[in-house]
Amino acid sequence: MENFLANKIVVIIDNDPLCDAVLSEFLSYAGAKVLQTASGEEGLELIEQHEATLIICGLNLLDVPAVPLIKQLHASTLHTPIIALTDTQDVTLIAAVMRAGVYDIILKPLTDVKALQSLILEAVYPDMFSSTIDESDKLQEEWNHLVTYPEESLALLRDLQPPAHLSVAGCQVGYRQLNTSNNHGLIIDIAELSDHEFGFYIFDAEWVGEYGAVAALLLRAFFNDLLKQQIMAHPDKLPALTTVLHDIQGLLNKSGLRGEYPIVIGYYNRAREHLLVVNSGLSCIIHHENMHTSLIKDTALGRYFHDSVQEQRLTLKSGECEIWNGPRKLWLRFH
Repeated sequence: MENFLANKIVVIIDNDPLCDAVLSEFLSYAGAKVLQTASGEEGLELIEQHEATLIICGLNLLDVPAVPLIKQLHASTLHTPIIALTDTQDVTLIAAVMRAGVYDIILKPLTDVKALQSLILEAVYPDMFSSTIDESDKLQEEWNHLVTYPEESLALLRDLQPPAHLSVAGCQVGYRQLNTSNNHGLIIDIAELSDHEFGFYIFDAEWVGEYGAVAALLLRAFFNDLLKQQIMAHPDKLPALTTVLHDIQGLLNKSGLRGEYPIVIGYYNRAREHLLVVNSGLSCIIHHENMHTSLIKDTALGRYFHDSVQEQRLTLKSGECEIWNGPRKLWLRFH
């Protein structure tokens, strides 16, 4: 395997001299042409100038924040795998970077050469390692584990909750849970889709019961991509959230998760000042410009998709969404 990267170009964007020297030597030994920079801006220029086979990007650059840089790299080279390089175990940052488009993450220090080689091989030569049967068996095994031990899913969900205050798509977004001491509250996720668009959902996993946490993890894994597919399918229009809801219904059915799943899905376009919301089973009021718009509490997402679910469209620059289900209540604000 000495020359498994022969005639390949690998771009390293990182500012850790010792780690980068080790990495560069390893890649060069494998036959790669290595291009290095400590600047995110220069890294983007290298990607434009060279047809890279692999990008290895640090998360602690001084000139560019990690998540926006990963998104730019991913947008510029959709089919080039990006491996993130970091010494942090911040679950929130790692989750954001994974959703931004990285193939995988390498934790410093680089002590396990075999693991590094395996990861790079899988990224560069995916067909060599893809087996539909093996992948299916592995996914089924992991899925069965999560279903059997829902407390692990709940613990992971708590770690993955977004910060209570964050800047997304040029907007300041914050949320607050209002719960009794004996419940976990509503699950929320917020996804930046572009520099002027973000999506979100609020889900009552606790109300669902034993499959609630697993369903919430499923939502977190696929929601961003489902919404992006709608945006790409209608580039000159606003996405159809009822279609996203229908797709989520299909995922739940295929996963064997039967029951009712109360959820609210939203999309905000800052450039157009449009908020879209669909409600399936939660109580929801949108407060905006001294107005209060109540959304119909339709039947929760369940075994069948209900065509009666209506999409609410509002024009606003800022707003508050008040969402609740029994004792679990959440306020989401953005401006």
